[in-house]
Parts: sequence; structure tokens; C-alpha cells
Amino acid sequence: MGNDLSPAVFHAPLMEVDDELRGMLLVDRERTTRAIAMHLLLRMRPQILFRGNSEEVGLEQVVDGIVDAILTVPERVLGDFAQEGAVPRAAATDFIARVVSKSLTDCFEPLHSDRPGGA
Repeated sequence: MGNDLSPAVFHAPLMEVDDELRGMLLVDRERTTRAIAMHLLLRMRPQILFRGNSEEVGLEQVVDGIVDAILTVPERVLGDFAQEGAVPRAAATDFIARVVSKSLTDCFEPLHSDRPGGA
């Protein structure tokens, strides 16, 4: 187990986000951000768990943390994330992954499970 959360954890799940959902970020940012946050959380659990104050953090708290992080991403970056072009989307994906990783690491203690299927 470790307590570092690499932005790489979020790259594949962010790249899996459906084109239509990515496009909705510019129309209904809050609701779309919550859907993307749930997708990210489901893709990284149970391999990564989060603790706060020595207790496991609930799923809703982690989703809220991801939402809060994505809401800080500049609209220009979200616009690039919504594009079909691979280069701007890749740069935006990297930026979003770094923001989410830093935010979750600042708020919680990420724990990597040693067992297949999670803790």
C-alpha cells in the first residue's frame, strides 16, 4: 500500500468518457461533471480506497472531491477535452488528471490495495 495517487490513474478512465458526455460539459457542467466523477471513481475502485481521519471515506465524499476538482478546471481546457481532435483532448485529459489527482491527495489519504479485486 502507498499513499501517492498518480495522475496516470485517471488517464484511461478520462479517455473512456463518451464523446456526447464530454460535449455536455460545456452545456450542463455541474451534472456532467458529477457523471464523469462517478465514472472515475468506479474505474479506480476497489484498487484504490480513500481514508480521512483514519477512517475510510464514503463514495459520495470522493465523488464530491472529484467534482470540486473538475469544477476548478478552466472552461478552455474543458472545451479542449470535448473536442474530437486527439492532440487538444490529450493535453486536456492530462491537465484534468493532474488536477483531480492533486485534489484527492490533498483531501484524502489514497490507499492502494495489495489484493486483486481490492481491499
